[in-house]
Amino acid sequence: MKHWFLSLCCLALWPSMSAADSFRLAAAANLQAVTQALSKDFSQKTGHQFQTSFGASGKLFAQISHGAPFDVLMSADLKYPQTLLDQGAAIAPLVHYANGVLVLWSKQATIPKDWQTWLQSSAVQKIAIAQPESAPYGREALRVLSDLPQFPVLKSKLVYGESIAQASQFIATGAAQAGFSAKSIVSNPDQSQSGAWIEIPQSAHQAIAQGAVQTRFGKDNAAAKAFVRYLQSPSAQQILQRYGYLVPPP
Repeated sequence: MKHWFLSLCCLALWPSMSAADSFRLAAAANLQAVTQALSKDFSQKTGHQFQTSFGASGKLFAQISHGAPFDVLMSADLKYPQTLLDQGAAIAPLVHYANGVLVLWSKQATIPKDWQTWLQSSAVQKIAIAQPESAPYGREALRVLSDLPQFPVLKSKLVYGESIAQASQFIATGAAQAGFSAKSIVSNPDQSQSGAWIEIPQSAHQAIAQGAVQTRFGKDNAAAKAFVRYLQSPSAQQILQRYGYLVPPP
């Protein structure tokens, strides 16, 4: 599980790369598993490579806004890439590459059908979610909880991870008895996760529409441009579906 929880790579430690063949990707934390599969397929098809730093979408957005040398942002929402475009810090197009799926996960063998009441019970002392201010999955998890009549009790149980990956780590280690994660994490085909999880109905929250954009820093990087285009390809879409994402509506 350790590869889920990579901290932001230090740019100074990255080897020098040919701008013509490689680029630097800033990717939302929910993408840690699927990015490896995308990287392999993209490299096989184009000969290009990329190195990735993971984090909460809002934090990556802030870094790019302040000049961090990333060529592409893969966000967990559309707002941050669109804001980069509005600021002149990115170049069109904005690609809606997938929709994320929010899940409730526990290390327990089962989650009761009436999970709302179960979360309120003494069996659950802590509920992990990602920071709503910077992580779209955390924002939607809080939206789901806020609509429950049990929310006044549940609110006191919340523990916040910097990203969906850190919130998932709290659940995986038992620091939280339950929490909200991404289907791409719990259903990772490369590494099965123990415990139980249930999908939160899409109707219970706003769509987790995930978007990618080439940054102004990477405007002349052919590999970055090719990758943004690749994300819309049938091959990339099949990989994203295999890792628990939904194909966005046309």
